[in-house]
Amino acid sequence: MAPSEKSFNQVKNILGKLDRSIDQLRQERTHPMPAIAAIPQPELPRPAPAPLPVRPMSAFGRATPIRPA
Repeated sequence: MAPSEKSFNQVKNILGKLDRSIDQLRQERTHPMPAIAAIPQPELPRPAPAPLPVRPMSAFGRATPIRPA
């Protein structure tokens, strides 16, 4: 059973996209763009995390008991 023309074209298009992607990555690796991120950025202070609510410990742990019917 021979592949249909549509299937062949889909595979051909996928391989073409992969080739372009590989070529683009190779170009970026061999000719890197000037790194703007290399400029030191001022570090912003992080807000302190909110305190966790304090709950009394239960004999059941975190689970809640099933109330009798």
